[in-house]
Amino acid sequence: MHSELVDTLRCLSVHEESWLVVAADETDGRHIMRGLLGCPVCHARYPIEHGIADFSGGARVPVALDTGSVPPGEAAAVKLAAMLDLTDPSGYVILVGEWARLGAALREIVPVMALAVNPHPDAIIGGGVSGLTTLDRIPVAASSARGIAFAPPGATDEQPLELSAALGAVRPGGRVVAGIDVTATDDVAVVARDGEHWVATRTSGAPMIRLVRGRA
Repeated sequence: MHSELVDTLRCLSVHEESWLVVAADETDGRHIMRGLLGCPVCHARYPIEHGIADFSGGARVPVALDTGSVPPGEAAAVKLAAMLDLTDPSGYVILVGEWARLGAALREIVPVMALAVNPHPDAIIGGGVSGLTTLDRIPVAASSARGIAFAPPGATDEQPLELSAALGAVRPGGRVVAGIDVTATDDVAVVARDGEHWVATRTSGAPMIRLVRGRA
């Protein structure tokens, strides 16, 4: 968990919105690899292991990364940067599930901070990519992310994170990217799609356009 994103995290308990404090036991540069997040209001605790903060109460156990499989290539990261409209490194974006595998490559293109939510085991955490696990909502300040790339839950996921719940983290006008197997909700306006993905904003009346693959 990158120290810059700690201020964005919020307690999941039902009380006034509260920032969290962190006690770091192991760090790698500005990344907290092992430690504990705590709520000053209700004293809830959220452990950090392998750089991933666990907001799931142990239901999604953070795993050690680097499984040896090959992550998506640079072309996929370039496409994601374009879909998220990342023209500068300000703010942060949320990458859910398999999208988190592109976090490191994405930062090679635009050094924006990335928050990997329920990340795929192959995702690289560190170097500006932070991680957390959660159940039904993303524990960050409302409307704080500039965009989100959302992946559907796995087939065995008994408590899936729904797109409608995740959108509260994205600022109005922020980009929303998902595969065509994800159903767009009333909270977004789809502005582009191709055979694999759709792109939307939280609030936009822009006309739909078609994504066209460039030729090598």
